[in-house]
Amino acid sequence: MAASSSSSSSQQLAGDGELILAACHGRPVTAYDALSGHVVAEFPAPVNTSRHGLAVVAAPGAAAPFVAASHVCPVTGAGSVLLLHWWSRAPARSLPVPEPVAPLVAAPRGGSHSHLLAGGLSGRVHAIALPSGDVARSFRAHGGSAPVSCLELSDDGSLLVSGGYDGEVAVFVLLSVLDVDADADDASVSADLSLYRVPAHAAPVTCVACGRGGCDAVVATASMDGTCKVWTLKDGSHLRTLTLPCTAFSLTLDHLAARLFAGGSDGRVHVASLSPAAITSSSWHASGNTNAALVGVGMANGSKNLVTCTEDGEVSVWDIPSGLLLAASFRISGAVTDVMVIKKSAAAAAAGDMVRPRDGGVGFTGVRDGEAWRRAGEAARMEQTRRESEVEKARSVELVEMAVGGYRRCLRLMLREVTATVAGGGRRPNDVSSSDGHVSD
Repeated sequence: MAASSSSSSSQQLAGDGELILAACHGRPVTAYDALSGHVVAEFPAPVNTSRHGLAVVAAPGAAAPFVAASHVCPVTGAGSVLLLHWWSRAPARSLPVPEPVAPLVAAPRGGSHSHLLAGGLSGRVHAIALPSGDVARSFRAHGGSAPVSCLELSDDGSLLVSGGYDGEVAVFVLLSVLDVDADADDASVSADLSLYRVPAHAAPVTCVACGRGGCDAVVATASMDGTCKVWTLKDGSHLRTLTLPCTAFSLTLDHLAARLFAGGSDGRVHVASLSPAAITSSSWHASGNTNAALVGVGMANGSKNLVTCTEDGEVSVWDIPSGLLLAASFRISGAVTDVMVIKKSAAAAAAGDMVRPRDGGVGFTGVRDGEAWRRAGEAARMEQTRRESEVEKARSVELVEMAVGGYRRCLRLMLREVTATVAGGGRRPNDVSSSDGHVSD
């Protein structure tokens, strides 16, 4: 159910831990507590977004961050970006864009402006300035009208990585692409602003994940050709290629960027070391009784746990070393198109402090091992059962009160009839038909 008020939402958002932000086709974006599965907030506007179409953005002057969702109108096909409010059920703000967009990523806040980067169907990336909502600049990310399929920022916010349907991975210096004054000096608006390009895959790129370390980090990409490739972010040097038995729709790296976790279309989590010398890999089934594709994977608890979400809405939390399920799965209603794992503390913080953690950060204080996690999950389930029991008791009392009221009305009617009969000398009103004493038949 939706959060009843802004105060209740703020109470649930307070503290450490992670939230799962989920978008389902044609439904409102909803935030869930990753530990208990309880709904923390439900944003009122239904959205039609695609994979990688969610972002959390800090708008200067706003009291709290916004949830941004790419949206395509089902009637007109026009594209827009919806800004959803954390702390109120006010209607979403709709930001117009030149074309339908899919992937979103929020640039770090700088000065009096922040930017939201949206990848379009034409292969261009549009930088939306906030709080104005105007498109400050558009630049070409992929040629041949190949749509932008995914966007990711380095952990220090200096480099933008774009994956496209052309199989290319392009890297941009963020300050350069956000330099609005540079448009006047460009020979053409289609000028290539990329730092470098890599013909990474033979099929569309499905997802990108950056490790920690700024420009010295590694970046992993996955494609519909069934491969995951690892590169150096600073120059695009190839480090390793991993061949999967399926397509990976989501990727994440652990805290040390030592292991890659890929959510596959076969419903399995595929794990591989990023060391060039390592050749072993492992996997485990993460989609319950089905083979539903994994549309989201994310780190939690300082890279000690992994959160997974399937396209049919089953969310699970796993112990990474053993691959065992730590918390009982819960289900999101609807066809899930995108999932984000964010910190509670980030969602509850001021707008300037909102970031999307790359490794899940430090959450779930006090429940760092599997046994403690199970106990905490059991406590949460017991609390939920107690609340449901109280609701059932209240309903039972209401039904009893209604039944007692009905009995009282019946007794009053019976008493009224008995009183009328006694007052008439024990005769019914129709026993005598006239005053002449003749008895009626």
